[in-house]
Parts: sequence; structure tokens; C-alpha cells
Amino acid sequence: MLDEAKIFADPLALPILGPDAEGAVERGRSDARRPMRLFIAARHRVAEDAIATAVRAGTRQVVVLGAGLDTFAYRNPFSEVSVMEIDHPATQAWKRQRLHDAGIPVPTATRYLGVDFETTDLETALAGAGIDRHARPVFVWLGPR
Repeated sequence: MLDEAKIFADPLALPILGPDAEGAVERGRSDARRPMRLFIAARHRVAEDAIATAVRAGTRQVVVLGAGLDTFAYRNPFSEVSVMEIDHPATQAWKRQRLHDAGIPVPTATRYLGVDFETTDLETALAGAGIDRHARPVFVWLGPR
């Protein structure tokens, strides 16, 4: 938004921030934050381009690790692709409240898996959640900020 969306645009970024949106925009205007803004935009562009490439190659599942406030699942342009968001259960509850408060609908192809990465084996959690390895899932893990 602050850099004219030349690299990446997320129309849900401000709505999901809710009352914090205006403050986040003001804090982000700092020239000192510009490198971080560009980095975040670039990594999202790379990730979503990789998802599109994987979908063209037959992927039908996207797994977002440490989903936080990521909004791909709610902007997912691929009707044949399901998205599983994996994050700490408390973080997911907070995000789902944010989605509700912002009036952002949760698509039926979106699933949540609560995992504490510090105490839970991810492979076991994924197997129990119904990840189909034959569907060639693509994993996205963008990390903090």
C-alpha cells in the first residue's frame, strides 16, 4: 500500500488488522521501515508465484505454516485448491476473531490445524489432519515480519 503495490497487493491486510490498521500504516511510513516493507512484499510475491506454479503442475493443497495473519486462504484464486493454516491454537483463535470482526468470510476450502511447534511433531500432526502427500501439497512458511 505504501509502495503503490508494485510488488504485491493484499486487499485484506488492513481489514484484518482492524483497529490497529491506522497505527500500523503510520508506523510503516518511516523510511527506516521501507527495506522491511519491500522484503515482506517480495517474499509474499515469491511465495504466491510458487503456489501458482505448483497449482499449474497439479498441486491441490497449500499448507501455510505459522499462518499468523496471512490472508492467502481468504484471497485464494484457485477454486480447486484447499488451504490448511497451521499455527498455535491461541494464535488461530485470535486470527479467527479478527476475520470475524472484519467480516472476512472463511472459505469452505480453508482448514485450521492447531499446532504448538515447540511441543508437537509436525509430521504426526499433518498425518492426523489428512494431508494427502499424493496431492503434492505446497508448503509456505514465511516467518515473522
